[in-house]
Amino acid sequence: MKIKKLACLFLVLAVAFISVAASACGDTGAETGGNDSGGVNDGGDNNTVGGDDSNSTVSEAELKERYNPNFEAVDMQGYVFKFGTRDDDAPHHPYPVHTRDLYAEAENGDLINDAVFKRNRYIEDKYNCVIEMDAFLEASGEDQANKIAERSVRAGDKSYDLLMTHMMHGFSSSLLGVFYNIADFPNIDINQPYWNKGANDGCSIGNRLYMGLSDLSFSTNENLYCIFFNKKLIQDLSIENPYQIIAENQWTFETFNRIIRQGYIDLNGDGIADRDDQFGYASGSAMNFLWSGGGQLTNKDANDVPYLDFINDKTIDIYSKALDITQNEYTFAEREWYNEDCIKIFQDGRAVFFSNQLCRVNDLRATEFDFGIVPYPKYDSAQERYYSYVDGHASMMAIPRNLPNPEWTGTIIEEMSFLAYRDILPVYYDVVLNVKLVRDEESAEMLEILFDTKVFDSGYFMSTAGMDLWYMWIENIDNNRTEIVSTYERRENALTRALERNIERILEIEE
Repeated sequence: MKIKKLACLFLVLAVAFISVAASACGDTGAETGGNDSGGVNDGGDNNTVGGDDSNSTVSEAELKERYNPNFEAVDMQGYVFKFGTRDDDAPHHPYPVHTRDLYAEAENGDLINDAVFKRNRYIEDKYNCVIEMDAFLEASGEDQANKIAERSVRAGDKSYDLLMTHMMHGFSSSLLGVFYNIADFPNIDINQPYWNKGANDGCSIGNRLYMGLSDLSFSTNENLYCIFFNKKLIQDLSIENPYQIIAENQWTFETFNRIIRQGYIDLNGDGIADRDDQFGYASGSAMNFLWSGGGQLTNKDANDVPYLDFINDKTIDIYSKALDITQNEYTFAEREWYNEDCIKIFQDGRAVFFSNQLCRVNDLRATEFDFGIVPYPKYDSAQERYYSYVDGHASMMAIPRNLPNPEWTGTIIEEMSFLAYRDILPVYYDVVLNVKLVRDEESAEMLEILFDTKVFDSGYFMSTAGMDLWYMWIENIDNNRTEIVSTYERRENALTRALERNIERILEIEE
């Protein structure tokens, strides 16, 4: 395997990250090893199969093995399979959220790095191919790989076998007709459990899927929004345990709004709620409440075509509740999720709850207090499930056109996705998340809820194509506007035209 070095800064950052990752993860957890069917993990805890009367047991890996695509080994004669992606240098994403699930230069003792290295080596050996990766510094723009793919397709050349794209830039590229339909791509079966149904349902338009998601891109989990809580303050203030509230199916907007009001203390005694005080809630974005409450910017008709579904009784009520939760003296609220004031308040032990992307857990490792992780609350207790919004920064999968051998590319993508599902995710969940990043067994269970409840909304990822509804929501709440209907009505015609244009362009793409 080899990786194209695109900037000197990348080398510096990579060396620094590997050093930190090796010291952080070290030898924690079990060693990974080979197995007879290929891959990187030799199994896990035993699980009983059948009812109580069954005595047969199989490992988790064996259960997952049932979904192995079992492709025959094909001599690809040194074919270069290339990823195109963003580097890990983004100022607001200082974590390995774009490359570590795709590529590893060599084994270095970090369990995820080594599992990815072994998976890729297995693919290279089985198919006589070479795996490469172009990783572009985000400081130069998050769409650099997209632009290369677009230019290459227009020129009739190959760019990447798999583009890992920012959600919004990925949609903009798809409008140009530069991607294959993943749902109809050779040797790929999006109905397999290692393909994310929520993402693939949410991102399809007219049953065409130009951006998808499989377990190959497991870093997408780190771009889920969640809520952290300070266990010490929960106890000191006699606030109900969030885990117990969830167990009783009472983790709702109403409950959350009530308990955050127990957390405010005017620490500096100036009679004004300011950044030096203690808060019940430090909020990085109020947008998440729309989705967690079961609302959507758009929905789909029977033909899988999106339509605006932003203004209805449910959405209006969710807006009112989100406004009440975030715009008060008990909440320290910022418009942008990456604002450092919010996380600093929580790090200092001056907020009971703090909402942000899961990747920010890396900033909380040094806190002196224990913390827990929970999903955003439901609209009410009648809501059947949680919904966890995925930030547009997440890495989505797209296959640029003009591939010399789509069958080979599909084979590699599908098998790598399966191996990530069977072999790498257990390492990611059990070793890294459950041991290094969370501090109790309940948080690990909450992570499973988060990962299983991803929500995607075409009205959100179309925001670079005239559909900035999500920002309208944030701006209105940030300015403490009590209603959103009039703001929407002023822009409804323009938004409708933008949506119709986007759909028309997608459906006009020749398959």
